[in-house]
Amino acid sequence: MADRSEGTVDRRTLLRGLGAGSIVTLAGCAAGDDGNGGSSEDGNGDDESIEPKPVDVDESATWRTATLEDVLTGEEFAIEEFDRPAVVHTFAVGCAVCHSQHRQFVDLQASETDVALVDLTIDPDYPPERVSEHATDEGFDWRFSVSPEDVTSSLVDDFGQEVTVSASSPLVLVYPDGDTYRLEKIVDAGPLASVIEEYR
Repeated sequence: MADRSEGTVDRRTLLRGLGAGSIVTLAGCAAGDDGNGGSSEDGNGDDESIEPKPVDVDESATWRTATLEDVLTGEEFAIEEFDRPAVVHTFAVGCAVCHSQHRQFVDLQASETDVALVDLTIDPDYPPERVSEHATDEGFDWRFSVSPEDVTSSLVDDFGQEVTVSASSPLVLVYPDGDTYRLEKIVDAGPLASVIEEYR
């Protein structure tokens, strides 16, 4: 299990990372994708072979246990409560790479894969109503939430600072038994569905 006695990200470090992440996000989202649902060259794109990387995560990790609010429904939930696999994705509204990943999530839903999708915007001050408006306008109907600072800090502890850079943030695949994997986006719906079933 992950040792949380060292390497915990303090508020100042987290905010500094978020600031840098915002700059990189703008650059990455502007250059990495055309915004039309096509895959970025740096992502998995049409490559059918993806390699999930196992991540040792403590069952008490804040990102797993914290109560989050779905901005679409007002429902409260925690990742650890799901009785099926979940994909957790950090994103920014307006990020083209994220939008391409979201289009793959739409296709994943259409495949009837038994998975919970959770999108977290990592700016704690971003208005929840704007996240809701974005998801509604795009026709996305899975869980969307604004990540509290302690949740983002916990994600950074387990998956690195890149979770705060929406253009290059990983997908986190977590199972009810706690097994957790990292996948580098963009992950197409077909390969993602296959991985979810293979590791179930």
